[in-house]
Amino acid sequence: MTKYPHALEKKTRHAALNIIIFGCLYMSALTSAAVQVIPKGGHETPSQSAQDTQLSSSQLKSNFKKAVSAYRAELRAYWPDAEISSKTRLVFYSDDYQQKQAVDFKANEIQVTMPSLRQGKVLNYREMQKRLEKTLIQLLSTNLQTAVNLDPINSKMETLAGIRYAQDLGAMGRDLILGELFRDERPSIKAVERMAKKLSKAAYIRYPAVASLNLAFAFNDRTTYIISLPEKRIRTKAIRYKSFIYDYAQKYSLPPSLVFAIIHAESHFNPLARSQAPAFGLMQIVPHTAGVDASHLIYKKQKILSPSYLYNPKKNVQVGAAYFHILYYRYLKGITDSKARLYCAIAAYNAGTSSVMKTLTGSSSISKAVGSINRMSAPDVLRKLLRQMPTAETRGYLNKVLNLQKTYAQL
Repeated sequence: MTKYPHALEKKTRHAALNIIIFGCLYMSALTSAAVQVIPKGGHETPSQSAQDTQLSSSQLKSNFKKAVSAYRAELRAYWPDAEISSKTRLVFYSDDYQQKQAVDFKANEIQVTMPSLRQGKVLNYREMQKRLEKTLIQLLSTNLQTAVNLDPINSKMETLAGIRYAQDLGAMGRDLILGELFRDERPSIKAVERMAKKLSKAAYIRYPAVASLNLAFAFNDRTTYIISLPEKRIRTKAIRYKSFIYDYAQKYSLPPSLVFAIIHAESHFNPLARSQAPAFGLMQIVPHTAGVDASHLIYKKQKILSPSYLYNPKKNVQVGAAYFHILYYRYLKGITDSKARLYCAIAAYNAGTSSVMKTLTGSSSISKAVGSINRMSAPDVLRKLLRQMPTAETRGYLNKVLNLQKTYAQL
C-alpha cells in the first residue's frame, strides 16, 4: 500500500495502490466571470463550474505553491532533493519513501534507486534484482487515471480549496504510462511480468547513491539501477497517437508532422508532463493563456481547462493544435510569407508573440511589426530568430521543432 502524506484523509490512504505519481496538478483561473472551468474531460456541471469560478487565480496559485512546498518538505526527510515530476520525468516513491523510481522520457530510461542490500560489505545482487523486478511490475502496471487520481499534491490542493480537481480521463485513462512497450494496448498481467523480467535483466548499476554527506542521512546508502528503454519507444507511442493527431491536424489545417514535432519537443510524448509555468500534457498547455484562447475556438466560449483535462492525450492535442491554428491563422495572419509565418508561430508557441515581434522588429505589437517582417525574407527571419531570441530555450526549441518536423514527415 502506498504511503501518503499525513494531511490526506484516511479513505485516500486505503484507496492507494503500490505506485503513486507526483506529477503536479494545478488549476489556474482568471478573475473574469466570463471564464468557466471544464472538469471531467469537458463535461460541465452547474455546481462544479460555479464553485470553481469562485476561486481567483491568485488563490489557486497560492494553493498550488502551498501544496508543492508541503509535499517537498515531507519528502526531504527521506530525499534531500525532494524531486517531483516535471516535463520529461515522472517520479514515483515506494510506500515507505525508501525507494524512488523515475521514468525519464527524454533520456529514454527508467531509474530505480533503492536501499543497498548487502552481504557483509558486498551488494546482494540476487535480492536486489528480485526487488527491482517487483518494482518494475508495479511501475509498468500504472495507468494514467490511477496516476492522476492518486496524486498527493492534487489531494493537498483539494484540502486547501475544498473542491475536486482530479477528473475522469475517459477511455485513455486506462492507457499505461509505458504502454508503448507492449504489443497490446491493454497487456495481460503475464505480459507485464515478462516485460519486467526482461528489463530487470538488462538493468545496470550506475552508481551507489548516498543522499547526503550530512551524517543525518548516512543511513541512506542507496543503489541506482538504470534500465534503458527500446530506441523505437517514442516512435511506437507516436504511432499509437497517430490517428487523432492526424484528425486534429486536418481539422485545424496544420501539417501532422508539425504537431508530432511540437509534442516531441515539448514533452517527449509524456502525457503527464508538467512544467513550472505551469503547463500540462503532451503539448504543454498553460490553462490561463493558451488554454483559454484554444477553448474559445473549440467551445465558442473562454474556459479554464483543468490539468486533468489536459492530461488526456487526445484532448491535449486538440487544444494544442487549436492554439497553433490561432497563432498561425489569426495572430500572425498578416505575415505574407508562409515559411516566415511558420517560423514566427513556432517561436511564439514557446515564447509568446510579443517576444517574437520584439526580437524581429523592436516592437512587441503585432500590427506594428508585420510590415517590417514582410520586408524580410524567410531565411532572414529564421536566422534572426535563431540568433537573437532572448532565451537559449526558444532558440533551441525553434531549431529542434524544424528538425523534428522532417523526421515525422515520414511517419
